[in-house]
Amino acid sequence: MTEPISLGISSLSLLRSGIERPAYDRSKTTSRLVHIGVGAFNRSHLAVYLDDLLSLGESGRWGEFGIGLLEGDRALNSALTEQDYLYGLLLMDNNDVRYRVIGSLTGHLFAPAAKEAVIARLASPDCAIVSLTVTEGGYFIDDATRRFLENHPDVRHDLENPNEPKTWVGFVAAACERRMAARSAPFTLLSCDNVHGNGGVARTALLSFAELRDPALTQWIERNVAFPNSMVDRITPRTTDENRAAIAEKFGVRDLAPVVSEPFRQWVLEDNFIAGRPAFERVGVQMTSDVAPYEMMKMRLLNGGHSTLGYSGDLLGYSYIAEAAGDPLLRDLLTRFMAEVRPTLRPVPGINLDEYTASVVNRFSNIAIRDQVARICSDGCAKVAKFLVPSLRDLLAAGQDPQVLPFVIASWLHYLRGFDENGRPMTISDPGLAAMDPFRDAGGGDARLALEARSVFGDIATAYPRVVEAVQAILDDMRRHGVREAIARALEVARTA
Repeated sequence: MTEPISLGISSLSLLRSGIERPAYDRSKTTSRLVHIGVGAFNRSHLAVYLDDLLSLGESGRWGEFGIGLLEGDRALNSALTEQDYLYGLLLMDNNDVRYRVIGSLTGHLFAPAAKEAVIARLASPDCAIVSLTVTEGGYFIDDATRRFLENHPDVRHDLENPNEPKTWVGFVAAACERRMAARSAPFTLLSCDNVHGNGGVARTALLSFAELRDPALTQWIERNVAFPNSMVDRITPRTTDENRAAIAEKFGVRDLAPVVSEPFRQWVLEDNFIAGRPAFERVGVQMTSDVAPYEMMKMRLLNGGHSTLGYSGDLLGYSYIAEAAGDPLLRDLLTRFMAEVRPTLRPVPGINLDEYTASVVNRFSNIAIRDQVARICSDGCAKVAKFLVPSLRDLLAAGQDPQVLPFVIASWLHYLRGFDENGRPMTISDPGLAAMDPFRDAGGGDARLALEARSVFGDIATAYPRVVEAVQAILDDMRRHGVREAIARALEVARTA
């Protein structure tokens, strides 16, 4: 086997002819967009849209400069630096695999080692957009109360050490303070996280932090920063050593920072920018004045559907979502789940819901993606609260008697035992798991103890006692007869309801 070529500017011309690579002059690309949290999703989504625009000859001002806040970003910074900030996107669609080099990223800073450089970059009038992928928990907003977590240790640190921040709010507030003092230009803060009303959440977080720091700063932000909402979608599993080896063997490239994704992508973006923006509409981004119906559709059908497959799939011993989607019983459960949830949706302009739900099933069935069930099951408290409970509440408020949603919740509670149907241990990764301590400490059999956790379920247990009874009956069925029989029974009830 020929030794793979190390990815970098000098080696682009040496890559095999079938590999798509930047055709534009990267030396003339500047970065009016600074992105905080350059993880796999950012590199498979926003950075790719920018690369597409640059390939069309769109203004070279709209490259991306990356910022890494977490310790895990140290290795990514080293890898990207070694490759001149190039990396590959491995697109996998069942048996069709393609590799493409992305060139829109022009630089990257590891923030803990370069705090002053990061603040200066964010404060520069050349920076017109600061974008974020910092995960749901990175906004320091309590799920139940929607209040800013001002006593979080990292928030307290940033308030007490304004020139040595750790968090994105600390860095951005420091940059805003400098812009205010210099009477500098406004900018847009663009959240790309899978968070309901993500622009509003980012606004609440930054303004709450600023108010604790300096009321004058709060007023400046209110006048000079825009916070558009957005809905993002592209399945991007963790990159594995197997993926890296496949890139080296199949495409002849040594890539230290590749990302893997499905071909499908979607971005619905509120057209609310205060200092200019790229022509995103040229590359398929849907610009709109109201993101909410698209966001609701995606969160309730796709994200809720992921949880539907994930918890039952993990209990049945599946490692990958495509395996779970290939099980006829679980596929039927997913289909029934989406049919039950659809009446809760608002009209979605330009979207055929029959086609959308069919696409969800097809995407989950993509065997090449190998999206880990464990990834989908992580952060369960937050995901159940965001992706399942709102649909359940809407159906109950409309006088409906949902069958599949209580099953999915019961499957999550059964999953919290920590081992699958064959007795094999499962890794539960959930920062919010303490909310389930009363349920788990009592043996994991009393559904009421779980549904009374207001941070996850709000007041559903008291407002709708019949739901507690329904979840309890399903949980008992799972514990007595196993998950597969319980699914079959729940589907039969749903069919006859």
